[in-house]
Amino acid sequence: MQKHLTAMVLAGLAAAPVAAQSNVTIYGIADVGVGYGKAGDTTFTGVIDGVLSGPRLGFKGTEDLGNGLSAVFVLEQGYSVGTGAPSSTSRQFHRQAWAGLKGAFGTIGLGRQYAPGYGYTGRLSAAVPGSVFNSQAFLTNSIPGATMHPGTDARWNNSVRYVFGGKSGLSAEAIYSFQNTQSGDDRTDDDKLGLGVIYGGGPFAAGVAYHRSKRTDDNLDEIYVGGSFDLGAVELFASYQTAKEDNVVDSSVAYFGAAAPVGSGKVVFDIAKLSDDENDDNDSTSVSVGYTQGLSKRTTLYALVNRTTNDDNAARGVFADEAGEGSTSVGLGLRHSF
Repeated sequence: MQKHLTAMVLAGLAAAPVAAQSNVTIYGIADVGVGYGKAGDTTFTGVIDGVLSGPRLGFKGTEDLGNGLSAVFVLEQGYSVGTGAPSSTSRQFHRQAWAGLKGAFGTIGLGRQYAPGYGYTGRLSAAVPGSVFNSQAFLTNSIPGATMHPGTDARWNNSVRYVFGGKSGLSAEAIYSFQNTQSGDDRTDDDKLGLGVIYGGGPFAAGVAYHRSKRTDDNLDEIYVGGSFDLGAVELFASYQTAKEDNVVDSSVAYFGAAAPVGSGKVVFDIAKLSDDENDDNDSTSVSVGYTQGLSKRTTLYALVNRTTNDDNAARGVFADEAGEGSTSVGLGLRHSF
């Protein structure tokens, strides 16, 4: 009996440092509802998912290496609640897949990671960052090659990312993506560079980000400037961004939003205008209004409405679109995080 107890104690002592030094978390979001959309003669009605936030299943972990240094990793896969299928068939962990080191110097990561335009545009907008009703994200996503929005284009392959700061409210980051071409004479033709600085101390927040996407002939350059101010009864948001590539893209998106808490819920409003100087009659204006009701810390009900008006050559809408026609979309659903 004594030998058995001794063996158990020794086994416990051996396992204790491992349990104390490493931590792995499984997390995710299930977001599903019903949607309706109409634009001209085009209509949509059906089950929708990812209206408020993209459904995901992820694994993240840290290991204490001592002396203030930690190893970190994130693996995150998107999926459809309606069908159970992965939201990308070309890669397993298409939302994020990276590992790195974290310490007093900041965080260095390698893999598929977020560019600054992902987090900044989400943080400095009234609607939930990943919502398809977020007017800034919705319109910017329609610009060819644009990456300044919280969507797939703002996740970069084969990247090296460095983030520093955050404790004082000020942080900066830089990312370089080798994209998909790793060798040959034209290895850098699809590389990307991202730089950003953001401040979020107190009621005021502001951020500036720059993305450059290399092309065979010219580069796509994007600049984003945004800010927010919390007045207590209401929080205001504003931003302006541009995307330019010679003779291909010359667009801008101006955005304004407001969010007001109502008990355990929140009313959100935003409006954005996309101006396309490269293509005639291709401008759009998007307005979203919504209400989210928290049932708990993890479960939220939502109701959102979007109205998008289009020039003659523009075809943009959340659930339905038709060239030159206005589009109305409605989404009702539930989001649960775990």
